[in-house]
Amino acid sequence: MRRFSWLSLWLNRLPLRWRVALVSFGLLALILITMGIVVSSVEEQVLLSNQFSTLNTQASILIQASGVPTNTLSNPQPLSLSQARKIASGAQSVVDKSILVTILSLDGHPLAQSDEGKISTTIFSSEQEQELLQQVHKQGHASMLMTLPNGQRQLVVCYNIFVVTDKQSMTYTEGVLQLQSSTTVIDSAVSSTRLLLFIAIAIGLLVAALLTLPLIRHALRPLAEIERASMRIAGGDLTQRLSEPPTQDELGRLATAFNSMVIRLEHMFARQKQFVADVSHELRTPLTGLGGSLEMLLLEADNGDAAAKRRLVLGMYNEVERLQRLVADLLVLSRLDEGQVKLRKTHIDLCQLLTNVKEQADILAQGQHITLDLPKSLSIEGDSDQLRRVFLNLVENAIKFTPPGGDITLRALSKQREDLSLACVEITDTGLGIPASALPHIFDRFYRVDQARTRTTSQSGSGLGLSIAQGLVRAHGGTITLTSTPNQGTTITLQLPIIDCCHTLI
Repeated sequence: MRRFSWLSLWLNRLPLRWRVALVSFGLLALILITMGIVVSSVEEQVLLSNQFSTLNTQASILIQASGVPTNTLSNPQPLSLSQARKIASGAQSVVDKSILVTILSLDGHPLAQSDEGKISTTIFSSEQEQELLQQVHKQGHASMLMTLPNGQRQLVVCYNIFVVTDKQSMTYTEGVLQLQSSTTVIDSAVSSTRLLLFIAIAIGLLVAALLTLPLIRHALRPLAEIERASMRIAGGDLTQRLSEPPTQDELGRLATAFNSMVIRLEHMFARQKQFVADVSHELRTPLTGLGGSLEMLLLEADNGDAAAKRRLVLGMYNEVERLQRLVADLLVLSRLDEGQVKLRKTHIDLCQLLTNVKEQADILAQGQHITLDLPKSLSIEGDSDQLRRVFLNLVENAIKFTPPGGDITLRALSKQREDLSLACVEITDTGLGIPASALPHIFDRFYRVDQARTRTTSQSGSGLGLSIAQGLVRAHGGTITLTSTPNQGTTITLQLPIIDCCHTLI
C-alpha cells in the first residue's frame, strides 16, 4: 500500500468533484473494457467451437466414405502410402478447400495431404502434438488449438481411420486422419470486433468525460452552497439558509439538516446574548444598590444615626443574598447542563414532604389560602432536599402571582402508565395566569411573561426557577408540565416514578 501513498496524497489535494469524476470515469472505463474483453473472448470461443464442429463433421464424412466402423476390427496393419494418397485425393471433392486433410501413420508421420504442395513436417513434432496423438490412439479421436512456430494458429482434429484391404478375409489397415484449418478468418473477425469495441469504448469514455464533470458539478452544487454558507456563518452571519432541493435524497436531507442546525445555532446565540444581557441586568441591580449604600457610608451620609446606618447595612445584606441566590441558581443550571448534579437518593414520604413545604409556604403567604389534598400514603425514591427545593420554588411562584384571598392547592395522587407507577403532584393557583403565546417559553431561562412588570414589582425574579425545577425533575426521571388560563389560574403537574428507576448524575 505504501507504493500508492503518493497517489492517495495527490487525490486528496484535488477538489471533491474531480475525485468523484475520476472515480466514476475509472469505474466506467473498467466496466467497458471488461465488457469488451468478455464480448471478444466469447465471440472467439463461439467461432472456434463452430469451426471445430465443422472439422468434426467433415472428418465423419471422410471416415464414412473411406473407412469402416472401429468396433468390428482387431489387429490392424499400418496404412500404406498408396491408400493414404487415395484417401487424401478423394478428400478434395468432399471437404472444404480451406481445410487441409492429412493422412498420418500411426507414429504421426505425414503420408499424404489433400494439397500435395503443402505437406507439413511440423505436425506431431512437439510434446503437445505427441500428447494429441496419444489421445487419438487411446480415445479414437482428439482435437486441439495449436500455434505453429511461425505464430499462426491452427485448429486440428484427428481420428483413427481403418481401411479394408480384403473384404473376404477382412484384413484392414489403420492410420490417422487429420483435418486442420487456419484461424486466420476467425482471428480477423475477432480483431475487427475488438477494433469496433475499442472505438465504441473510446467514444463512450470521451462522451462520459465531457458529461461527467458537469453532471457531478450540478449534483454537488448543494455542497458548494453549504461551503459558502458555512464560511459566511463562520464570519458571524447566522441568517444564511440553503435552498432545499425538491428531491429528498442524501443532499436534500443534508441541506434540511444544515438549515435546522443553523436555526438552532441562531436561537442558541440569541439565547446566549439574552442570557448575558439578563445576567448583566440581574447583577447590575444589586451591585448598584451595594455601591450606593457603600458610597453613602463612606460619605457618612447617615450623620452618625445608628438606625440609618443599620438600614443601609441591612439593604446591602439583602443585595448580597440576592447575588448569592443568583450565583447559586446559575451554578445549579450549569451542573444540570453538564450532568454533574448529584442526587442523594433515599426513600421519601411524599405526603410528609409536601406537608413541610406547605408549612414553609404559609410563612411566605400574603393572604393566600394554601391547602393540601394528599392520599394516606405515597412514597417515592429521590433526593429529598432537591425535591423540597423544586416544590417550594413552584409554590413561591404561585404565591407571587396569586392576589391576596386567592387559593393555592397542593395535590398528590398515584397513577399507572403502562408498566410504570407514577406519583403525580399538582400545584394549582387562582392567580393571574399565563398567556397562551408565552407557554412554549415558560421553562426558558430568564424568560418573563411581562418583562417590564416583573422587574419592578414584588413579582420580580431571576427567571431561572422553572428552568431549575425542570432540570431537577428530569434528573429524577420525571416530567413537569404547565397549563394556564389568563385571569383564572395556573396548574403545574409533576410526575415522578414511584419505583426505583431514578438516574443519578455524577
